[in-house]
Amino acid sequence: MAKSNGDRSPATGTNGNGRVEQLALSAWEIEQSRHTLPEGDATRGATLRAHQRLQAEIEQSENVDRERRSLLRIQPGSDEAVLVIHGSTGSPRDVAGLVESLHKNGLTVYAPLLPGHGVAGETLPDVKWRTCLREVVLRFGILRRTHRKVHVVGFSFGAALAVHLARKESVASLCLLAPALVPRVSLLARIGLALRLHRLPFLRARFGWDLEVFEAMSGARAHISRLRCAIYAAHCEDDPRIDPASLRMLQKKVRNRASRFRLFQTGGHMILDAHGETALNAEIHKFLAGVRD
Repeated sequence: MAKSNGDRSPATGTNGNGRVEQLALSAWEIEQSRHTLPEGDATRGATLRAHQRLQAEIEQSENVDRERRSLLRIQPGSDEAVLVIHGSTGSPRDVAGLVESLHKNGLTVYAPLLPGHGVAGETLPDVKWRTCLREVVLRFGILRRTHRKVHVVGFSFGAALAVHLARKESVASLCLLAPALVPRVSLLARIGLALRLHRLPFLRARFGWDLEVFEAMSGARAHISRLRCAIYAAHCEDDPRIDPASLRMLQKKVRNRASRFRLFQTGGHMILDAHGETALNAEIHKFLAGVRD
């Protein structure tokens, strides 16, 4: 099991690392002084670069593989940003192609590493899904304080977190890729989830992180009909992990008329690997551009 970050704030997992504490203080001072500084690229860039340096130091101290660390691409002159949330047991590496594509198209893009993920030699995270959500809310807030609009892209479990985020914060739009809303599980497992048997302590102890993901999915499903922002959602029919019923549920319940939906016949679960460069990245950019106009 992966080492848990628990409910710590990002800067407290550093064992007194002086460099991290210094960076944390610098980021805090920038945030506190923003109301006395002129708005513009210089202030925005300084704030984001301070957070970027702090996050890099933290992830290095947590023994996170370099290729799995958070990605932040700052676009000077842009007052809009995109928060990209990776999936369960994954890392920002899984969404790196999309991050670079959005950045090249004029947007600041932040793909943070979720708590408990990306540590060398580890497998399943040992954190609560709500800990991941709190981290996402924090990272969204960083972008929201420095940009006029913030769009959110979520892949798989990240899409479920994006839905939860949209119920808490004012997101400009949502892009949900292979959205983890309805899992592909056996009939017996579906019955157990419907009866909330996964809440029983002995099952939680046995299945751990998987049940955290199922609970996040369940909560996200309850929020869909309450969302008011435009949504782009894409899924692959042959996804072995997430049922395409997730996409049909979104089509049925989403109310915003600017929303768009795309079902690919093949591609499996890693939808960005299969369709990112050929279709998906361009469609997401077009959708965001339409929301921005």
